[in-house]
Amino acid sequence: MEPLSADTPLEVERVWIALQRERGPLWRLRRAVEMTSFCWRAAQDAVRRAHPDASPQERDRLLLRERYGDEIAEGVVRARQEKGFYD
Repeated sequence: MEPLSADTPLEVERVWIALQRERGPLWRLRRAVEMTSFCWRAAQDAVRRAHPDASPQERDRLLLRERYGDEIAEGVVRARQEKGFYD
């Protein structure tokens, strides 16, 4: 069996995986949600840096388009506009 990471010895990886399993499913779910939130915020920050003059709607459109495609991005931004999200 090969380690998942080239710079981590297999035995260290086995111990780490065993510790993750001991924490239980609720901890793992929370961790997954935290990591997803972190990634989403990082993507938002990247769009903000790449397009500093874009409006909030345009930044949302760019980010959502990259993740979900044009149709969904347009629909979400339109729905947010109708609900006053950007006011």
